Amino acid sequence: MTEPNDPKALRNDREQARQELSETVAELADKLDVPARAKDKVHETAEVAKERVTAAKFQTLAAGDQARDKAEQAQAVAKEKTLQAAEKIESSVPEPLAERGKQAAGVARRNPVPVAAGAVSAAALIWWLARRRRS
Repeated sequence: MTEPNDPKALRNDREQARQELSETVAELADKLDVPARAKDKVHETAEVAKERVTAAKFQTLAAGDQARDKAEQAQAVAKEKTLQAAEKIESSVPEPLAERGKQAAGVARRNPVPVAAGAVSAAALIWWLARRRRS
């Protein structure tokens, strides 16, 4: 062990004490520097928020994909059921009546304005008759 009066040992002890004191002062200064700590906390919180937003976007996209897939499946099922119902109805309707219905649909597709005008006229006539009977 070194003697307490040894000048070289005293200098080394003094330098070590200065170094430790310097580090302690720097740590205390960091702790007492409230604006810098607040700024660091804001940056830290912003980074966490950005990560959460990114995660939420990915979850939303995944949920959107799942919803789109389910909607497409539901649409396919509805289309299939509609086709089945149409086939069932078509098979139960007598042939002459089905042929006349197809002809009427073709006329309506080729001439939509006169058909719409006829439908509006028929609705107006029914409304007029209903009002007349109430009076």
